[in-house]
Amino acid sequence: MIPIGCFSEMHIFADNGSVKEHLTDSLNYDKKKMIAYLESFKARASCPRNAIDCITGKIISQSFKVYDDGEYCWCDFLLYHIKKYNIHLPDELIKKSNAQITA
Repeated sequence: MIPIGCFSEMHIFADNGSVKEHLTDSLNYDKKKMIAYLESFKARASCPRNAIDCITGKIISQSFKVYDDGEYCWCDFLLYHIKKYNIHLPDELIKKSNAQITA
């Protein structure tokens, strides 16, 4: 599995670097479609530890869940960050989500 959105501020099972490295002025994907894609999968695991807004440090949830599409894995706090901020995502994930959405 390729972890995405595992920002170093969360101190979890993978480290994709600071959220600040993933902020962008312009997105190369449709935010609503990407959120729909990521939300279309069932949780595979949950973790009973705080999820935070990696920009403000504010606790956004007392726990978080882990999801995957068979190739990529992410936590539900990635969805929070995509909704609130402009987060750069891997081009291959964007291609995969676009192919599945249009299929």
